This record gives sequence, structure tokens and C-alpha cells, in this order.
Amino acid sequence: MSVGEEVMTVEHSVWIGMLDVDGDCPVVGVNGPLRPDHQMARLLIRTHLAPIGYVLVPAAPAESLSQRARIAAEASLAAELSRHLSCEDDLSREDGPAGPVNGLACPLRQVVSSGVGVSVVVCSRERPGDLETCLSAMRRIRYEPMEILVVDNAPTSDTTRKLVEAMACDDPRIRYATEPARGLSAARNHGLEQAHYDIVAFTDDDTVADPNWPGALSAVFASEPGVVCVTGLVASTSLTTRSERYFEARYASPEPFQPCRYDENSRPGTLYPYTAGMFGRGANFALRRSGMTAIGGFDPRLGAGSTGLGGEDLDMFLRVILAGGSIQYEPSALIWHRHRPDEIALSEQLYAYGHGLGAYVAKHLHDRRLFAALISHGARHGWSLVRQMRHASAASQLGSRGSLLAADELRGMVAGAARYWVSRWRRRSYPSCQP
Repeated sequence: MSVGEEVMTVEHSVWIGMLDVDGDCPVVGVNGPLRPDHQMARLLIRTHLAPIGYVLVPAAPAESLSQRARIAAEASLAAELSRHLSCEDDLSREDGPAGPVNGLACPLRQVVSSGVGVSVVVCSRERPGDLETCLSAMRRIRYEPMEILVVDNAPTSDTTRKLVEAMACDDPRIRYATEPARGLSAARNHGLEQAHYDIVAFTDDDTVADPNWPGALSAVFASEPGVVCVTGLVASTSLTTRSERYFEARYASPEPFQPCRYDENSRPGTLYPYTAGMFGRGANFALRRSGMTAIGGFDPRLGAGSTGLGGEDLDMFLRVILAGGSIQYEPSALIWHRHRPDEIALSEQLYAYGHGLGAYVAKHLHDRRLFAALISHGARHGWSLVRQMRHASAASQLGSRGSLLAADELRGMVAGAARYWVSRWRRRSYPSCQP
């Protein structure tokens, strides 16, 4: 069992923190201070600001948490720490190897100001509390030049507009836009159209961006002209409830701390490049707008608030690869995400995720490569999906209720595929929203 998986096996509340092992920095809480009910602490370990891995240690006593976390990191992440330092030694030599994966893995080598312009797009709909937290974190970012564009999607009140305008008074980088057509894809297309810079980074309103986030994203684009999309690490801000731990176990990346490049020549699996979720997550990615001529905008039939309820990010990643572009996963581009804390909200989210996945598959099922792969390997991949759901249920201690959540997701897949095919039959083509 990996260090990242251990946290989901504990019964009690898990506190989330971060520790930079360089120097004598203490552990920093991600979502508030330690509480008496926190039994364990899951800590993201970084060196040179680069995420290396997780360690899980008892939360008490708080006075020795930093020391115990360092000892745990030196023991369980020794190879990862050594690998990062070795890359740095190689890059310091004039004849050392160069390349985006090794060089960009160290944020200390990335530009933090006066770099490539970045437009950050945050799409939101009637969630002012989450949005205020998200924007407050954005205001701590010192990267330049950067703008923060909030797209208010199909608003039913002026709450979001007033919040954004108030925060913009203290930070002129923040500006407001509205998209009357409901749906996340419509909002993201509007963000692409209104962005001032060529690099457009997307995140959700229930996230907290690391101060180095835009610098890590722009560093990849600046060094690799062929990269059209960059994705990054999405880490949980809380594992307090069983629902949060279920989501984390269900959607955790198998190798979240390894930079990786994907293009049309990559062959990591039989379903590639159709494997959902391989490239990254919709809460943390950026696009090079000038490289999207052959790709187009987000499909308005996919995404939250649309017929598909989700899947617009999966569809975009796939179309980047099919159009001959490349995607770079860079873990130093870090975003913290707040999972759904209760089972009702989680059930709704998993149904929507399954619905989006079903719609995504239905959209691309006409491709002979996907159809052939599903016929020859579908049963094996289906069983792998079932195993992931069972693992999430066991790891979160939800028991039989975990099976109900898995059923919600599976029901969503079937419904999503059916609804997408119906919408496609009714409307043979959709107006692509070009950036």
C-alpha cells in the first residue's frame, strides 16, 4: 500500500497539512489548525517547492508534528527526495541533461514574475462563499503578468457580481464577466473568448491555488512550444469525513507526483487516448489558446449544467491529443480542492461524474479505435472500475453505503450515454464556440 493510500484506511478525522523539508520550516495547515478530533495528519511533502509525496503520521502531540513528519519523509520518501536532488545536480552541470520533465519539476527554476502572461478563469454559479475563498487565495499570488477572470454563469442574482467587484477594488487583476447560457462549457468558452493572454488557466470556485500555480503552468508553455495543454496536481484540503475519503480513494491518481508528457505517440494502455481521467482533472488545467485552432471550444452538450452534466474536461483533453497536440502533467502546478463533505452531496456529484463519463464515451463511440478497444478490453477495464469503487468503499469505512454510491455513479454512466445520444439525434451538430 502506497503512502498516498494509507490515509484512507483510518477511521478518525484526518488533518491536512504541508511541509517543505528545505530548512527549518514547520508544518503548515491547509484548512485550519489541528483540532482535538484529528487523530491523524496527512502531509504533502515538498522540496524546492516541488511536491514529492504524502506521509501519514499521528496528529498528536502537535508540538512534535513537524519533527515527526520530517523523520517519516526521510524514511518513506528517501528515493523521491534523492531523485529530485539528483536531477538538480545534473541540471547544474553544463553537460547535464535538459528537458521539460527534469528541469520544470523544480519550481525554484521557474519564473515567478515577468513571465508568460496567464489569464486565470474561474467559472462560478451562485456559490459566493466558495468563490470568496478561492479569490482570496488568488490574491496572494504574485506572478506577473496575470489576470483573474470570474465568469458568472447564468446568474439568478447579483451576489457574485457584487462580490467580485468588491474584491476587484483591492486587486485590479480581478474582473467580472457573465455568460447567460447555462453550463460549464459555455462559461469556459466565454472565458477563452474574454481572456487577455494566450495562456488560459482554468480552475473551479471550490479550490485554493498554491502561490506557485501560474508560474509552474507558464514554465511548461514557455519551454515547450508544442504543448497545448498543461495539467497539475489536485490535492484534497480535507479528509475529515468518510465522504471526503471515499472521493479521494475513488479518484486518486496512481502516480500524482511524476511529471508526464502525453501525445499521439504515447501508448500507456490499450484504451489510450480515451482513458478517462488519465491526463488530469478539470479543476486544474491550462490551454494555449493560439494552439487550439484545430480543436475548437468546449462542447456545450458536456459539463455541469448541460445535458451531459460533466465530461467537458475529458473531451477537451482527448481532442487535444487527437488533433496532434501534447499534454504535460506537472505536479508542481498545485491546486487544493474541497471534496463534498456529506453523502447526499457526494451522491449527487458521483452521479454527475458518471453521467459525464457516459456522455463522453457516447460522443466518441463512433471512433473505430475506441469501439474496438471497448469490445476487446472493455470487460477488463470495467472490472478495474468496479475494483476502484470497492476499494474506495472499504478505505472510507462507508460499508454498504459505498455500494450505493458506486451504484449512483454507474446509473449516471448509463443515463449520460443515453441522454447524449438523444441530444445528438435531435441536433446533429452544435455551434462550436471558437476561442
